[in-house]
Amino acid sequence: MATVVQPKEHIGYRRSAVLPGLEILDCYNSAREWALVSYAYAVSFGTTWSGTAHYRGRTGDIEAGIAFCNYPDEALVGSPLPGSAGSMNVLLIHDGLLREWITEYQRRAARPEWRGIFQRMRPELWAKFQRLSDSFVPGSSPLRVQSDATELAETLVRTFVAGEADVAPNPAPAIRGTARMRECLSEGGFDVDLDTLAQVAGLSKFHALRAFKRRYGLTPYAYQMCLRIRVVRALLLQGMPPAEVAAHCGFGDQSHMIRQFKRVIGVTPTRFARSKAHAHDADRAIQRADVKLARGDRRRQ
Repeated sequence: MATVVQPKEHIGYRRSAVLPGLEILDCYNSAREWALVSYAYAVSFGTTWSGTAHYRGRTGDIEAGIAFCNYPDEALVGSPLPGSAGSMNVLLIHDGLLREWITEYQRRAARPEWRGIFQRMRPELWAKFQRLSDSFVPGSSPLRVQSDATELAETLVRTFVAGEADVAPNPAPAIRGTARMRECLSEGGFDVDLDTLAQVAGLSKFHALRAFKRRYGLTPYAYQMCLRIRVVRALLLQGMPPAEVAAHCGFGDQSHMIRQFKRVIGVTPTRFARSKAHAHDADRAIQRADVKLARGDRRRQ
């Protein structure tokens, strides 16, 4: 009888220099019991991990679709079902960052409080966590990481954190601020981050991100990527090899550039470069869109 080889356990921590105070713990094929004292606020998303958590004198079940929320400096024990191994991801949020997130959405935040320890996870929250997780890799732009974290923070605070909702902000400063953000993205190169955009707009990071997306239909990162793809397109039409174009435009590798190019333009860079008529039509369409946006900015200022 053949011996069944169990997949090897993998545990890793990911951090980003542009987002201090936030970590992601990846745990795959784990059958261990977790007995620890957490050093941060944490939200554990079980994907295939099933078992129980003993915390604050009570025991609750954890399975797919249930998030386990705990506090720093408190003991917990997580036990998998007997004979089972599974995977989970944990979002670790340090106290200062979680307070910053809460301040953006609530008036009273003396101490961050979860609505519950075992909470049903909405698909929206899981999707935003996955998007942030995908951006927590080497080579991601600062704007991408910060934007994904800010979008996750809004949903996390709204659904998982107790407290009173804040008053909606005055839209007038946001209208002027988003126009300044757009100018900064157009003129500041590929390294502009969310902190810089918020400062230019005179808004908080959270308000700046929401206002820009509400006005232009794209996040600042998506808009920045469109600008990068414009440069890629121009260099390809000049005959520059794709590998050199990728390096020049700040992509981690050529495959990353190809994926983003196809997502925005609809075809691969090679196919695009072979169809100059299509390229010129695309340029004219983007120019018309830019003129429309600029006119809209002037009318609102």
